[in-house]
Amino acid sequence: MTRFAARAGRFLPSRADLPRDLLAGLTLGTAQIGVTMAYTILAGVPPVHGLYATMIGTPVGALTLSTQRMAMVTTAALCLTAGSALTGLPADQRIDGLITLTLLCGLVMLVAGLLRAGALVRFISRAVMAGFMAGVVLQIVLAQLPPLTGYVSERDNRVLQAVDLLAHLGAVDPATLLVGIGTIATVLLLSLTRLRLLAMAAVLVVGTAVVALLGLSTVATVGDIAPIPSGFPLPRLPDMGLAPQLLAPALALAIVGLVQAAGISASVRNADGSPGETSRDFVAHGLANVVGGSFGGAPVGGSVAATAVNTAAGARSRWSSVFAGIVVMVVVLVAVPLVAAVPQAVIAGIVVVAAVGQVKPAVMRDIWAADRLSAGVMALTFALVLVLPIHWAVLIGAGISLVKYVYQSSLDVRVVCLTVGSGGRCRESQAPSRLADDTVLALDIYGSLFFAAGPKLKRSLPAVDGARRAVVVLRLRGRGRLHSAVLALLRDYAAELVSGGGRLYLAGVGAEMREQMRRTGLLAMLGEDAVLPATDEPYRACELAVEHGREWLAAGDRERERSRRESGTDDGPGGAEGGGQDRSG
Repeated sequence: MTRFAARAGRFLPSRADLPRDLLAGLTLGTAQIGVTMAYTILAGVPPVHGLYATMIGTPVGALTLSTQRMAMVTTAALCLTAGSALTGLPADQRIDGLITLTLLCGLVMLVAGLLRAGALVRFISRAVMAGFMAGVVLQIVLAQLPPLTGYVSERDNRVLQAVDLLAHLGAVDPATLLVGIGTIATVLLLSLTRLRLLAMAAVLVVGTAVVALLGLSTVATVGDIAPIPSGFPLPRLPDMGLAPQLLAPALALAIVGLVQAAGISASVRNADGSPGETSRDFVAHGLANVVGGSFGGAPVGGSVAATAVNTAAGARSRWSSVFAGIVVMVVVLVAVPLVAAVPQAVIAGIVVVAAVGQVKPAVMRDIWAADRLSAGVMALTFALVLVLPIHWAVLIGAGISLVKYVYQSSLDVRVVCLTVGSGGRCRESQAPSRLADDTVLALDIYGSLFFAAGPKLKRSLPAVDGARRAVVVLRLRGRGRLHSAVLALLRDYAAELVSGGGRLYLAGVGAEMREQMRRTGLLAMLGEDAVLPATDEPYRACELAVEHGREWLAAGDRERERSRRESGTDDGPGGAEGGGQDRSG
């Protein structure tokens, strides 16, 4: 009982942190009301479903996160991706589709966390995410043109909708346009003051009041989208008939949410200085979406902007996000009529400011300047977001990241020549293109030795090219296991050396690799004495291998000299094949 009480005490907010967490929760919850409603409209469903996500999914995620100050809310990228997946559904099925999609996304996140797949997100390159976010921001801004102007185009593509708007400027509603522009300007001005944390919430209240007092009946409101139910939402089961077509979008949603969460986990430490654990945060994301989705909530994920608000407001623990969910819950339960009266132009203005704030020009400049391949990947991902459904753009972008990683890793292989001196001292030099007769050559390999690196490694090793009695020492220190393709390459290279009377030595081999070589027969082929184990001195095994190679050549010289004497022939010192001169590297 005492142990349980101690654990509960560590989990509950401390008295010292409670005031700060309450203030941060009030700030975060108030700020999220407008942003959450705005983002949820991007998903093509009534904005109340975003409020459901924040009042239920956000606290559930907060109570299970390891990165305690991360704010898990609806984000523009998640909602836009969800909206892309739900576009093909009839209007009366979109809410069921949203519930099913959010639950599937949560299950994918939960499985990823339980399998401890947090490290896998590093394979989604920075270039892909930068291109994706730039495309998403442009899509979001273009999506706000109808509520900002009052003109709704019949075109399907958002770029074409913008072009159509320019051709019908006379159809723009002046009142709606003024409200939207006024919202953007006011948010920007307030962001320069002490009210910056509450700027969006303040504009939401003021904008709604101004439109109501002036009687601007042409300005559409949230209530015009769909009726907003009052009271606490009831749990709903997913429509499993929609699951097959929503599985790929759910995977895309999970990738977007988890990549954003991993970035926050790496950059935002807990109040006590401890780091978050990515895989545990994945589990929290899964639980938040499964529980929140069951109550009709939109997908949630770690938000950079919301986390910044949370930490800037003084959050000390996970309880600030719990209190933020309670704030949103109070609004849903007692202020539904006020939510329905919020002008869509005000929400659109808030979304434009929030979306543009997600653009990171410095990051994009760095990627553009880094290398042409990264710049091309970023540009391609940006284009894919504009021309394809978002979820397919995400999945293709993830595939591009993996292909880019494999391609670059396969080229990142380099072979250098080692000159090993006494005491383990070593110098590096360029490896020769071909082997010389009667030499001991020590080589080290840089880069990842996986299957795709095999061709580059084969080209980088000095060619045997008929060399006689050439001995090669390969340093493999620090490598756990070798891929089967690399083992086959070493076997073929050793066979080439043997055919010319030479030999291959492997130095710095660990216990795991040695067992692998034993199982595959490479150890028996090379000989036990040709595979030297790693020691606590970095180059000692390589030094010993070079000495063994020289001794092996010298022993061969002595054996041939003895044979010549027994046969009564003498071709001079060293015999016809060069006398075993050692020009070791």
